[in-house]
Amino acid sequence: MKRILLSLMTATWMSFCLGELAVASSWINIDFIKKNSVPVRRVTDDVIFLPRSNRVGVGELVVILRVQGDDIEVIARGNAETVQNNELLVVMDGKSITKIPKVRDLVVSLSKLKPAPDDPLFPQPPDNPIIEKADPYEPGYIVFEMGSNQGHFESQSPNQANQYKIYDYKFTEMHFLWYVDMFWRYGIEYQTSSANIPLQSYYREDRPTTAEETRMALHYRLLPVWKELRPTLKLISLSSKFDTTNEDEYVVSSQASGMGLGANFHYLFSDNLFKTKKGFGWAFNRVYFDMNYFPSYSISDGEVSRGSSSSGTLMELKVGATALFYVPFIPWLKRYSVDVSYGMSQSQVTFSGDVKNAPDGAYDIPPGQSYNESQSYIKIMLGLRLDDFISNIMKSR
Repeated sequence: MKRILLSLMTATWMSFCLGELAVASSWINIDFIKKNSVPVRRVTDDVIFLPRSNRVGVGELVVILRVQGDDIEVIARGNAETVQNNELLVVMDGKSITKIPKVRDLVVSLSKLKPAPDDPLFPQPPDNPIIEKADPYEPGYIVFEMGSNQGHFESQSPNQANQYKIYDYKFTEMHFLWYVDMFWRYGIEYQTSSANIPLQSYYREDRPTTAEETRMALHYRLLPVWKELRPTLKLISLSSKFDTTNEDEYVVSSQASGMGLGANFHYLFSDNLFKTKKGFGWAFNRVYFDMNYFPSYSISDGEVSRGSSSSGTLMELKVGATALFYVPFIPWLKRYSVDVSYGMSQSQVTFSGDVKNAPDGAYDIPPGQSYNESQSYIKIMLGLRLDDFISNIMKSR
């Protein structure tokens, strides 16, 4: 009969003497252990590093086993504390260590070692025990990025209003994203971009024009739905401003705002906090697809106006890829990112109310018209990616 040394200890179960008690059990065997265990990747002092697996979760009590032939020996116990760099960290109970764990020793969650109901060697837990399920976890991080957004914008108008609002642009963009480690599902995003726009009037005269856009979003991260495919939901607030010195209806100053929902689907090829064990290195981090929809989207015009109020919708699509670089010899700022993406958007807005025509009175803008705007762009962003040092400071306090 196969023999096993076990130490089962939870808040509601009785403790067993670790390293001294050898118990024969018909429901635990080599195959059971291998099926429900995670191999040790490496050991540093009293910390064991494991590859990420759904067999052991953050917050669970574990036992460390050594398998030799048909014998299974408990050599320590501990607690799965946290996740760092896509590895699960187990902190061992120093008093429980009978042998120093080695690579390929096995770690098993005590929740997997629930005894059979008819096994008299294991006492059963009391009725209705209070068992707290460990919350899954993804590490938080902070992103600072700056870059170039180059694209083409075009207004489709049923009349002369904004008929010349067609141009190529090159925005300078700044991007900030913070996934909060203490509340790992939540993130905050801020983006702003601006540029001078090359526009001409009806008489082909240059008209100084500027455009800017700002958006904020609240993120909600979900766990992988398939392998490393991870969805993120977003609540987005958008505002933009287009300011021109043109005085007629061919190019109209305007401001836009909207509230919308978004979804990001990204497949991870490396950890979001990638780092090398030694020297410089890089990794292909992810590919992603963004889809945003604004059911509430409106535009208000300036001196020349297509209507006193408007309502419409906006749809945005984007695909992209990110690579990470780790430079260990730079203090503090060791992890850098390069993000390349292609995107497009389409909006439709219907105006109502009073129209304001150009001062020259040469043309009357028809009221109650619908207008479309579209754009496509390529974006290249360079940035820093940091551990969530803000949460770490707050935790230490």
